[in-house]
Amino acid sequence: MRRGLTLGIAAIVLVLTAGASACSSGRTPAITAASCPTPGVTPQEIRLGLLYSDTGASSATLAVARAGVDARLGQANAGGGINGRKIVYDWQDDPGTPQANMLGARNLIEGRHDFGLLEYSLAAGASAQYLADRDVPVSGLAVGDAWPKYRTMFSFAYTTGGSVDTYGQFVKSRGGTRAALLRTALSSEVGNAGAKLVESLQSVGIPTVAQVPYTPGADSPTAAAQKIIDSGADTLLAVVDAGVALPPVLTALRAAGKNMKVILSVSGYDNQLLRQAGPAMAGVVVPVFYRPFEAGGLAIARYTAAMTDYAPQVQNPTQEIAMIAYINTDLFLKGLQMAGPCPTRKGFTEALRSVTSYDAGGLLEPPIDVRNGLGKPTTCWSFVQANDTGTAFTIVDQNRCGRALPAA
Repeated sequence: MRRGLTLGIAAIVLVLTAGASACSSGRTPAITAASCPTPGVTPQEIRLGLLYSDTGASSATLAVARAGVDARLGQANAGGGINGRKIVYDWQDDPGTPQANMLGARNLIEGRHDFGLLEYSLAAGASAQYLADRDVPVSGLAVGDAWPKYRTMFSFAYTTGGSVDTYGQFVKSRGGTRAALLRTALSSEVGNAGAKLVESLQSVGIPTVAQVPYTPGADSPTAAAQKIIDSGADTLLAVVDAGVALPPVLTALRAAGKNMKVILSVSGYDNQLLRQAGPAMAGVVVPVFYRPFEAGGLAIARYTAAMTDYAPQVQNPTQEIAMIAYINTDLFLKGLQMAGPCPTRKGFTEALRSVTSYDAGGLLEPPIDVRNGLGKPTTCWSFVQANDTGTAFTIVDQNRCGRALPAA
């Protein structure tokens, strides 16, 4: 899925505090108890497990998640940790297979005795029941049906749930009237995201007049472009890998003299991609479910500084998966902070599930409702667009909020 994974989030992507800021330093008086009987908790530290795909088909996308985790934990520890304890982690590679995911979870919980997990794997559902049975809290990339099923699994955005009209609202505001969907058949998650886009546009009176399957290396971009042109669509919905599949189709469209009113891609918010693809990505709009990097401000500055200081191996910190990991790690720290000086797994879940306004220190606009939002779709998005030369993104619509559509 590579960059196409982001759609799963963009649906979160459509393949990422109550009261005070969630990104607070966690400076509270050190505990006085000599020990706390909870697994992973000592007087000096709290051990977490990181389960992610360092190898495997999705590793190119998910590897940078570890940098986001390092950045947020480094920032927290520099501020005194949580309740006087340093936050550290053990990690386990999950190459995206159910067997490896289950084995990795067992190794971290039974072998390392970690308190909870940060998880970035497309196979997270394989260990979900095992972890829930042990009250192990998990925070991470909510791709798949397991995440909204268990109260012990936390994320600030979900790929499941119903459709929203936000995308349709945006396309209508830009003059779109008829849409074509460029899609891949490589993932059920991506296919589900495409269906949600179609429903969103239909809800505001914009029909999808063609669905064009496209696989790089197997299909002709010129033929795909011609099908889009023949449909009479003035809007292109792209549910494909923006780094590989989208540029050649857009190049073919322009070579044929076709200029779309709107090109809405569920992935591709990556400046490195613009440096690689250049003018081919000009005009492409991507929905973003957190504060866009281009918006600046204190929250973005803190994120960038944390990435620079604690994840220097990542030369470009403005990457979506890194930001998603940073926010979900912050969400876990919020739970630890609320769970008190001797946190328990059950206490963590109950405390974090009580939060009704969480904004990750200003990175989420508007704040999310953790207590009532389990598994519900994100309805508020910002839209960024590659400029006319394909060299940078600009914000074209910030914090557009729609409504959840009734189930079909």
